[in-house]
Amino acid sequence: MLGLENKIVAIAGGSRGIGRATAERFAQAGASVVIGSRTETEFTEAADSIRKMGTTALGLPLDVTSKESVQQFFNRIDQEFGRLDVLVYCSGMNRRVPAEAYPEDAWDQVLSTNLKGAYLCCQEAGQRMIQQKDGAIVTITSMTSHIATPNQSAYAATKGGLLQYTKVLAVEWGKHNIRVNAVSPGYIETALNANNFRNETFRNNVLNQMPMGRFGGTEEIANAACFLASPMASYITGACLPVDGGFLAGHPNIIMQ
Repeated sequence: MLGLENKIVAIAGGSRGIGRATAERFAQAGASVVIGSRTETEFTEAADSIRKMGTTALGLPLDVTSKESVQQFFNRIDQEFGRLDVLVYCSGMNRRVPAEAYPEDAWDQVLSTNLKGAYLCCQEAGQRMIQQKDGAIVTITSMTSHIATPNQSAYAATKGGLLQYTKVLAVEWGKHNIRVNAVSPGYIETALNANNFRNETFRNNVLNQMPMGRFGGTEEIANAACFLASPMASYITGACLPVDGGFLAGHPNIIMQ
């Protein structure tokens, strides 16, 4: 139905959380999936699990902050498959610290993973897609690409930058038949934010302002990424699809007088 059968899909950060769910969803659609991650046990287990679904899956080491590692990752895809149809950039990290006390090393680490990593991976993917005159890239951004929340200065800076970078790639590469879009997840419980979600006050405060009254699932982000990467979205590029239960649209329990 999605038209993703036999497509070669690379997922940076595909061994857990949203990335893992996205890898599984592409596999369900008939694509061959390449999972990149820094942790061998995780990318090996993820690839083994997906192969049991009856499709091709390959787990490879990938440190998105290292140009050499990124080049090796994409070169291996060339060797194994001879082409690359889709890149999904899911790699990300966060450090929550007040802006006036944000450590320089933490700032550099967040920027290297969330923004420099996207640049390195998208550039490698784009070079290949330009040659074949076809391809799709989906970046996973954030609600902080659109709004600000406390104690996330580095994260918000990277996710805002990632959304703009996504749009620039769409504008530059449209002539090569390459579409570049973003998905902005809402409140999705993953390993990255598990500690916050265990906090009852946090949960209640968020749900009180959520139009749909619930948190989202990783599979709901995966569905959006698959749609944007598929031929069903053939005339969509430079777009950002919020998958957030309506949070960016407004908050039902704020009363204006």
